Amino acid sequence: MKEIITALILWISANTYYNTDHPLPNIVFLSQEEMNSMYYKDNDHEPNSLHGMYDKDNDLIILPDTWDGREAWDLGVLLHEMIHYYQDMNEMEFLCTQEMEKDSWPIQQFYLKNVHDYDWEYDQLWYIMISNCTDPFTY
Repeated sequence: MKEIITALILWISANTYYNTDHPLPNIVFLSQEEMNSMYYKDNDHEPNSLHGMYDKDNDLIILPDTWDGREAWDLGVLLHEMIHYYQDMNEMEFLCTQEMEKDSWPIQQFYLKNVHDYDWEYDQLWYIMISNCTDPFTY
């Protein structure tokens, strides 16, 4: 796993403006049920829709125990969570947690296409909704 993390760190360093001169991130693998319970406290979610997450309070990347380092998508998920780790380590300031997604989605897409020739086309409207601070009572 250290070799995969090191390769992704080198890629992030070469392809983004993030300072990667930080300790290796800590990674744990949990069952989908455990991840869902941590993230979706009300259990109102689609099963298996959570691919990974970053715990900012503990500087911890959490991946499902089905994660496979031979799969392009799974490597892209780890890269996405590593972007959040470096946002945290670089003490970047965000108005809300959602703003952390503004970089991670396009960087993940760029990585998947340019390293693995994997086309990931996400819904742009969804991306705007999940990467901006919103107040449902403000129009």
